[in-house]
Amino acid sequence: MDKNGSGNQPRTELLRAYLLRFYKRHFPWSGGPWQVGILKRKDPPPMTRLSLRCLGGVAAIVMALSALSAAAQERSTALQATAVRRTTLLVDNLEKSMDFYQRLGLTKWYDAASDSNSPDGVIGAADLPLTEDPKVGRIVIMKGNDERIGMIGLLSYDKPKLASARGNLMGIGTGDAIIMMEVADIQATYSRLQQIDVRFHRTPYKFTVNRPDGTTSAGQRMFVYDPDGRLIEIAQPDAKK
Repeated sequence: MDKNGSGNQPRTELLRAYLLRFYKRHFPWSGGPWQVGILKRKDPPPMTRLSLRCLGGVAAIVMALSALSAAAQERSTALQATAVRRTTLLVDNLEKSMDFYQRLGLTKWYDAASDSNSPDGVIGAADLPLTEDPKVGRIVIMKGNDERIGMIGLLSYDKPKLASARGNLMGIGTGDAIIMMEVADIQATYSRLQQIDVRFHRTPYKFTVNRPDGTTSAGQRMFVYDPDGRLIEIAQPDAKK
């Protein structure tokens, strides 16, 4: 209780002090809530319950919006941190697979081999659920026009070789993957692939697809199987006008 018999005075003064700090921080040009443009006086007016509620509501809204903005920024940062760096393919014939993907325009970025006598053992053998216990392993990573994302890893084992995990090499089904790649000249890529023994599902043809924003995208694409029977989609978008 204060001398006027009001038990709310200490709480009122605390809230008033908080609001003054709030306005000095967010509205330094105003000089305080009573000088924003509506009220102009030398001394601040009495802080009535109504004015306290109004100013407190404004403060609560601003703080809530700040919290939502911070949460949205945090989610955005988390999403931006996710990227597909590399897709690793287990292959039977590494040299043959390298030749295939080089014809798609990829270049060798990394090459490492190991065996059972290496300090760390056969590459990946301790981490992967392989169908055999190979004594030799090698991985070659192929890159496109970026050294951080969109790479293709070619992983091969020998002594013994791994058995194929695919039951139907003439078609695709659940559990299979389709790798989509973009090239600058699909006709030149098609010509290079024709020089080796590969199986085409569809030769180059024109396509049009609808984008999420309602616009359309057009170009050419084809489908071809890599040496291990994986279906590869190759596309060349039309040049932007």
